[in-house]
Amino acid sequence: MIAAYKIFNKIKIGGLILSGSTIFIMMLFIVADVALRNMLNSSVLGSYEITEYLLMPLAFFPGLAFAYSSGIMPRVEMFVVKLKIGHQRNIFIALLILEMILFLLLTFYGFQYALTGTEEILGFSMKGTIIPYYPILYFVPLGFLLLSIEIFFLIIKNFQSEKPTLNFKE
Repeated sequence: MIAAYKIFNKIKIGGLILSGSTIFIMMLFIVADVALRNMLNSSVLGSYEITEYLLMPLAFFPGLAFAYSSGIMPRVEMFVVKLKIGHQRNIFIALLILEMILFLLLTFYGFQYALTGTEEILGFSMKGTIIPYYPILYFVPLGFLLLSIEIFFLIIKNFQSEKPTLNFKE
């Protein structure tokens, strides 16, 4: 299981690099747009749509599993820390299973939406032409799938250990 998690961790880092690169590109894009507006009274065509439809999903969803595993998101452990270890473990496992079910549902319905977008060739209008963005839609269910896999590893770890944990590395 540790070897599988190491491989999964490399995938998460790849998602983090994609998210970070996209945020950097988005920053450069916005700086260029603001500079053009202030200096030349012009703007980058379709800047709002490009940011909304292409860059924002790539900035958020690929790095979702890494953010979850880092412990940055609020978790239930602050509420159950005073309970006995056995009760904490049971609560952690129950909540992790519930989270995994919810994220798998988001994965399923996100994938269905991406397939529908592919069938309909979803796009946005920019300067009289339609720019397709349906390939980006697949990053949404991919992000939730990676998050579900992270939670699956946590569930297995909690079943194998006596002490409850919400971090695989402990």
